[in-house]
Amino acid sequence: MSRWPAALCLAFMARIAKKSGAYHHGDLRRVLLETAVRVVEHEGLSALSLQALSKRAGVSSGAPYHHFESREQLLAAIAEQGFQLLTAEMKRCAALAGRDAASELRGLGEGYLRFALAHRGHFRVMFRPELQDHLSKSCAAPGEDSFDMLRASVQRCQAEGLARPGDPMPLVLVAWAGVHGASTLWIDGSLGSKRMVPSEDILVDMVARTLVELITGKR
Repeated sequence: MSRWPAALCLAFMARIAKKSGAYHHGDLRRVLLETAVRVVEHEGLSALSLQALSKRAGVSSGAPYHHFESREQLLAAIAEQGFQLLTAEMKRCAALAGRDAASELRGLGEGYLRFALAHRGHFRVMFRPELQDHLSKSCAAPGEDSFDMLRASVQRCQAEGLARPGDPMPLVLVAWAGVHGASTLWIDGSLGSKRMVPSEDILVDMVARTLVELITGKR
C-alpha cells in the first residue's frame, strides 16, 4: 500500500484533532508543536510559518500567537522539547548498554543517534545558531544535560585508564562531532544515497562502536 503524501497526512490529523475537541481543552500549544515538527520533518524549515501552521492545525490565523509571539519562539519551543527527548533517550540507552565505562559511552552515542533518526523534525531545528537568543529565554541550559553526560562518560573512561589522561574536552568534541555528523549525513540522505550504510540499525551500531574505539582504543 502506498504511503499518503505528507501534506495530506498533516491535514487529516489536524482535522481529527479539531473534531475531537482538543483545542477546547488547553491543548492547542501541543497540537501546534506537533504539527510544526511534522512540517519541518516532511517539508523542511522553509515551509513553516505561523500563518501556514494555523491553516494546517485548522485554527484562526491569530490563534498561534497566543502561544508563540514569533516563528523563532515556535522553533525555540521545538528545540527545547527536542533537547529533553535527546537527554531521555541517551539515559535510556546508556542504562541498557551496561555498567562499565566503555559500555556507557557506547550507549550514550547510540542514544544520540537513535534520537536523531526518530525525531528528525526536532533534530533539524535544535542546533540552529539563530535560535540561541530565544533558547536562552525558554530553556536555561539548552543541550547542556546531554553534553554533560557525554563529558562525564569520557572522564570516567579517563579515570579508569581507558582513555588518555588530560583535558577531556578534545575527546568529548570528537565524540559529539562523530554522532552528530553521522546523524546529519544520514538524515540529509548523503549516506543512504551513496549506499555506504545499508540501514539505520547498522549505522547506529557502526558509529557507536567506532566511537568507543576512538576514545578508548577498546574493540
